[in-house]
Amino acid sequence: MNKKRWLALGIFIVLIVVYMTSSIGNIKEETQAKTAITKYIGGNGPAWTTTVYKEGSGAKLALLKIEGIIMENESSSTSFSSTYNHRVFLKQIEAAFADPNIKGIILQLNSPGGGVYESDEVYHRIMELKAKYKKPLVVYMSQQAASGAYYIAMAADKIYANRNTLTGSIGVIISTYNYSELAKKIGVQDVTFKSAENKDLLNPLRPITPEEQSIMQAMVNESYDYFVNIVAQGRQLNREDVLKLADGRIYSGAQAKNLGLVDEIGYMQDAIDGAARLAKTSDPQVLFYENPGPDFWRFITSMRSPAFDLQGLSEQLQQQRAPQILYLSH
Repeated sequence: MNKKRWLALGIFIVLIVVYMTSSIGNIKEETQAKTAITKYIGGNGPAWTTTVYKEGSGAKLALLKIEGIIMENESSSTSFSSTYNHRVFLKQIEAAFADPNIKGIILQLNSPGGGVYESDEVYHRIMELKAKYKKPLVVYMSQQAASGAYYIAMAADKIYANRNTLTGSIGVIISTYNYSELAKKIGVQDVTFKSAENKDLLNPLRPITPEEQSIMQAMVNESYDYFVNIVAQGRQLNREDVLKLADGRIYSGAQAKNLGLVDEIGYMQDAIDGAARLAKTSDPQVLFYENPGPDFWRFITSMRSPAFDLQGLSEQLQQQRAPQILYLSH
């Protein structure tokens, strides 16, 4: 390590200790600290950068990537892992379509799916942008493009997958835990005051009721029916044929091709060539819309957030009691 990197590491450690042991209210000092760490290890830079993925003499194509679970989660912005950022992606896809120099888009998917809301929002935003800007979009499925990721792929003009890609998983899931038996054994009694019978729907400290089962299954069925319709529309298949495939299972890329769930088996270069043909160009230059690395400053300041104190932890646990409807492969 050179001196600057050692100094950056030292600043990083000191700031962690300071923020974990005290609350700094002086805005001037906070700004100075942020300036110092930004100088050495990077700070609030652009939401993404554009780099040349492939040189070419033809028109420009944009390459965007969805990787990880497709959910809008503010906490992901403070982690060091490479996770999907919902708001950033929506801005990226809009910027790519709106750029007059970009003649087509390649969307690489490597995701097991995610939230019903987020998956649907991405799908519909792409459909709106395609209608507005009249630009082709090709999907390339890498390791996996299942459930909500497959849902998003239905917005593509053409879908490429590797023969070993895991895709499909057309279905909906709501998963929660019930601790009623455990609570009974250790003597924990739930005391809840509610305005109506289903206000504490899926309360984990009591057994689930038949009415709750019916309510939740109706929600699952509604989202499932919509998913099936999107697939039927996107793949130009009869709904009845989609239902035969939509039992939640995953398929290999080769199986998906035989079933009509993807168009071609190939690699990224095949997807680029396909997008170029749809954009009526050859030897395209491909620009990669790349997300920046982890933001160290936001990670440090997040240590002062509610997630790092007992009250915040309690609030998060309360939020997690609410069921989530997911297009997610398990």
